[in-house]
Amino acid sequence: MVGTIDIENGKLIFRLTGVDKVLALKSELKVPLTHVKSVLTEKAAWNYFKMLKLAGARLPHVIASGSFVSKDGLLFYDMHDPDKCVTAELVGEKYKKIVFEVEDKEAAANEIEKSLHELTDDERD
Repeated sequence: MVGTIDIENGKLIFRLTGVDKVLALKSELKVPLTHVKSVLTEKAAWNYFKMLKLAGARLPHVIASGSFVSKDGLLFYDMHDPDKCVTAELVGEKYKKIVFEVEDKEAAANEIEKSLHELTDDERD
């Protein structure tokens, strides 16, 4: 199931849908826009044997949903199709990256980038 990404009150909100809420043990994640370092739309990697599942579900090449530890740190995945994912790289958050499947990854990434560019200098500090 694909999730949705919204931007409200200076926060980037990742909303999980359907059974993914149960599998990931979360219904949404909220991140201040000021903590978003970058947004990528490249195909997400299925690095199952290089990650340790902490909470959630993992079935190779079918689903990754929940919290995982990798050499990059703590990551959150909600992914069925790695070609449909947006990856948000974060600073100052418990998750280093959120890999999230959406219906239109280019539109989602453009919306996030637009909101990041609209931040004032005071908000960035």
